[in-house]
Amino acid sequence: MLCQVLIVACHKCDLTLSSNMGLRLQNQGSGSCFFVTTTFREWRRFGDVPEFYARLASSFAFCLEKYEAVCIAYAFMPSHIHAILILKGDCLAPLTRDFKKFVAQKVAVDLRLGTTSIWMPRYDRVAIYSEEVLRTKLQYVHNNPVKAGLVSQPEDWMWSSAADYMCDRPGPVPIWKDWG
Repeated sequence: MLCQVLIVACHKCDLTLSSNMGLRLQNQGSGSCFFVTTTFREWRRFGDVPEFYARLASSFAFCLEKYEAVCIAYAFMPSHIHAILILKGDCLAPLTRDFKKFVAQKVAVDLRLGTTSIWMPRYDRVAIYSEEVLRTKLQYVHNNPVKAGLVSQPEDWMWSSAADYMCDRPGPVPIWKDWG
């Protein structure tokens, strides 16, 4: 079923599906679906800074459009970010690089965070190879703010895609939820 979902996603986004859907640290190819996590340096809570999430959301949306990636789900947490993405081409590394670089060089300065070294040097990616894994990661992303004690219901966290799914209420980052 996931292969059909990814074929539909690729068709909607004018992508070509990669036949190699491996696991962690797979080379990303066109049509690959990944669960991605990136963390703020020393787990600092930059999400507590006013306007930070809004700037993060607009920067993320810009990079998704620039690299023609599709976001299935996301959650911005005080110290890290989770996202599920479908890629066009080998764009995960440059998308992540450009997003983190812009946030560090522009957003951090504009919001006077006191440092431009705000990210851990790397990010983690796990290839999503089945609908079961996709649903598990989607649930994990949306429940992360509840588990962290930020809200009591996933859809109450404004900085995730949970409300897009549970209440049909669009959040600050455009997502594609017609995969299921």
